[in-house]
Amino acid sequence: MKRRKFLIGSATAAISGSAWGQRPDQAKLDRISVMSGGLAPLLKGTARAGNPKATVDLMDLAATVAEHYGIHRVEFQHTDFPSTESAYFQEFRNRMKTVKSQMNQINLEFDNLNISSPDPVIRLETIDLTRRWIDYAVALDCPRVMLNQGDLVPAVRQTAIETLKTINAYAKTKNVFVTMENRNAPWEVVVEVIKASGISANPDCGNFPDNDSRAAGLAVMYKLTAGSSHVKHIPEKFDTAEAITISKAAGYKGVYSIEAASRNSPDPYAPVQTIVDILLANL
Repeated sequence: MKRRKFLIGSATAAISGSAWGQRPDQAKLDRISVMSGGLAPLLKGTARAGNPKATVDLMDLAATVAEHYGIHRVEFQHTDFPSTESAYFQEFRNRMKTVKSQMNQINLEFDNLNISSPDPVIRLETIDLTRRWIDYAVALDCPRVMLNQGDLVPAVRQTAIETLKTINAYAKTKNVFVTMENRNAPWEVVVEVIKASGISANPDCGNFPDNDSRAAGLAVMYKLTAGSSHVKHIPEKFDTAEAITISKAAGYKGVYSIEAASRNSPDPYAPVQTIVDILLANL
């Protein structure tokens, strides 16, 4: 059995037997994840000091998501974690297990440290830091890390591919998937680099310039995943339900991770709920 199918199947089985957040649509909810940024106004931390809505500790985010939505998958940014000490990660992992939840992915945003840098020293530093976070993903029982690939312009594309190959070779020894979403470059370029380096796609239905490229790009990228994708709701730009239909036509059976914009919402739970409702109506 492929590891991707095992991860999805085993996690779903564990979640389905949970007493946390059981809902009539639990089988569909088990294919949904919530990204931490979508509930950022609720999270306590120095960046949110003074916000009266910031009442949730990062360690308790999985419990909050499970209780509020019946969803048992959460996706994090590497910058969310106030500590990378082993004891902190062990406690974090234990808290998630308590509510029968699983980390979907860790998104790595290293600013200028990325595979597209023309500076070989910067690329080596990118490899070293990414390896470290792959190890952290193992400690957190997280199956995927997503890179920020930079611009992937023609002058750096081949060295970017070689850098990714090195990162992916290490990730394979740890049974962690390396993913990349469509951003900073045309989706065709992103797919080219994904295929050449052997990593996986993380389709994002919101990151296309128009509906024609969205339809074409999603149809290709959903066939290259490691079981995770990002879903947004930007009704003035595109129809989220239509994007889900494209994923189903491509045979996608993985997780839809909700990337909601809740910073300016009077109810920080509402933007995520909007996308949950769209997913439940269309899966």
